[in-house]
Amino acid sequence: MFDFHAHPGDDNRDAFITILKEDEIGFINDRSSIGLLPWLDMMDREMIENLIKENSSLMVGEFGLDKFKGDKDKDMDSFLFMAMMARSYDRLAVIHSVRYTDLILKKLKEMGIKRAIFHSYSGSYEMARDIERAGYLISLSPRSFMTRDIERLLKLDFLLETDERTGEKEKTDLLDLYQKAQMITGIDPEERLERRKREIWQENSYV
Repeated sequence: MFDFHAHPGDDNRDAFITILKEDEIGFINDRSSIGLLPWLDMMDREMIENLIKENSSLMVGEFGLDKFKGDKDKDMDSFLFMAMMARSYDRLAVIHSVRYTDLILKKLKEMGIKRAIFHSYSGSYEMARDIERAGYLISLSPRSFMTRDIERLLKLDFLLETDERTGEKEKTDLLDLYQKAQMITGIDPEERLERRKREIWQENSYV
C-alpha cells in the first residue's frame, strides 16, 4: 500500500511526503514535495526555489487557499508563486483547497499547469469531474470518506492518502482507507494505485 500524501515521520518509505517547514528539509527524498502554506510558518521563497532546482524529483506543494485559514487576497500571492514554480520547473503540483477549488482550478488551467493532485479532496462529484477533465487527480483522505459524494468519487480516478505523519498509526489508517474503498467499490484498489504511483514517479524522474 502507498500513501499519496503524508508528512515526515517515523517511516517515509511508502509515502509521498510533504515538506512544509525549514526543520523538515532533511527529510527530502526521491518521493517528496516542498510546500508553502502562508498560514503556517512560511518558508523562504528563495530557499524553496533552490531546493526545487537542486532536487530534480521534488514535487511542488502542498500549496493553495483555505476558506478557514489565512486571507485569500494575501495568500493568492503565495499560491501564484508556487504555481509558477510548478510550471517553470515542470513539476507535479500538490494542491491544498478548502472552499476555493473552482478558483484554484481556473488559475491552474490559465497558468498551463500540466499535472496536479488535489489532496484530501472533499468537494462535490461535479467539481471532481471538472478536475479530472482538466487532466488532474483527486486524492481521498479519511476526511474525504465523510462526504456525501464518496461513492461517486470512488468511480473516478482517485488516489488514497492519510495526510498524517508517517508511522504506525498512519499505516493502520491507510489500510483502513484501502479496505473502505474496496468495500464501497467491490474492487481492491491496490494494483491500480501501485500503477498510478509508478506513473507519477516516471513523470517526475523518480525512476
